[in-house]
Amino acid sequence: MSTLDELKKEADDLGVKYAKNVSANKLQEKIEDFYEAKSMEAPTIEVAEVIDETPVKEDKRVGKRQAREKAARETRVVTIIDNDQRVNNQTTTCTVNCSNEFFDLGTVILPLNEKIEVAMGHIRTLEQVKIPQHVRDNKTGLASVRLRPRYTISYENV
Repeated sequence: MSTLDELKKEADDLGVKYAKNVSANKLQEKIEDFYEAKSMEAPTIEVAEVIDETPVKEDKRVGKRQAREKAARETRVVTIIDNDQRVNNQTTTCTVNCSNEFFDLGTVILPLNEKIEVAMGHIRTLEQVKIPQHVRDNKTGLASVRLRPRYTISYENV
């Protein structure tokens, strides 16, 4: 059974009125009565027949989106190597997220320097990560910044 403070907080969130010196059992009953009343007044939903009026152009976009999602979900066996020595030489994992407005592959934590099976969407995201590298220009003697890939991805033939 929940504590009185938790029950009071739940009742406040639901908008249930109660006395200041109410017991836990009484408050529990009021909350249960509130939920029962809510379930009784739920409207019935009528199912209407849906007529497909989408234009052909919309179908092409849906097909293209589905093809891209399927391609992103395909998996490959790869080895991922971290090229960034600035942070830590002992890094053993990397975190990658592949999501957009159409689909979401989620966030995964991948081990480094091991053969693993990874979705292509996550691999493409890792390939796009760049880090700055300061390179000395021999002509001017100053350093210039160049971007290089953070991760080296080696594909395994299966």
